[in-house]
Amino acid sequence: LDPTRYYSAAVTTKDRVSWSAAAGPFRLCIRAKLPLNTKGVWPAHWMLPQNGLSDRCLDEGEMDITEMVDDGTVYNTYHWMSSWPGQSCGNFDLYHSSVASSRRVRSYSSDFHEYAVERSMEQISFAIDGRVQGRFRAAEKGFHLSASPFFLILNTAIGGAWPGSPVPGQTQMPVEHLIDWVRVVRGDVPGSDAANTGEYSAHVVGQGFQVSREIRTHQG
Repeated sequence: LDPTRYYSAAVTTKDRVSWSAAAGPFRLCIRAKLPLNTKGVWPAHWMLPQNGLSDRCLDEGEMDITEMVDDGTVYNTYHWMSSWPGQSCGNFDLYHSSVASSRRVRSYSSDFHEYAVERSMEQISFAIDGRVQGRFRAAEKGFHLSASPFFLILNTAIGGAWPGSPVPGQTQMPVEHLIDWVRVVRGDVPGSDAANTGEYSAHVVGQGFQVSREIRTHQG
């Protein structure tokens, strides 16, 4: 490794496992201890559609479950392109829109906290430690929610437009971003095959992020 360069890492479920709200509302929760957020450190948990286009444009949206820059505030954001679905990969400067919520998490680097997103075909909600921070209904905010499955990315970037470049004496290295687990639960759709066969037995309650049983767990 070149000691004059910074190295960072990411873990993704792309082309491995993804989740679509078309099969019923789902809730994805990450229990994590975020790195000490000194200058230039940018931890994130986020989701993109498995559609072959998400590396080029945000046509079917981007769910930023967790982002932190500088001061211990966690940002939850949904990005979309208002040109979609009428136009593919429209001009970002003209059509990009977003909605966001945020919360200061005091012990983010010393304790594990749970960061979650809940998605249906009608709305997206974000929560921290089970407390809903933002709930955004598509009909009210003017966006379309895609039926495409979304994959997960867990990463810590060093530098970038938002946090700026790391600064010697201000940026603490090395950086440690700990993931205890990622859990996904899915709610039943009344009358659906999944509901009738009992394939999904968890029921997601949008107001409180409550589930009756976890049906899938990824640990790492």
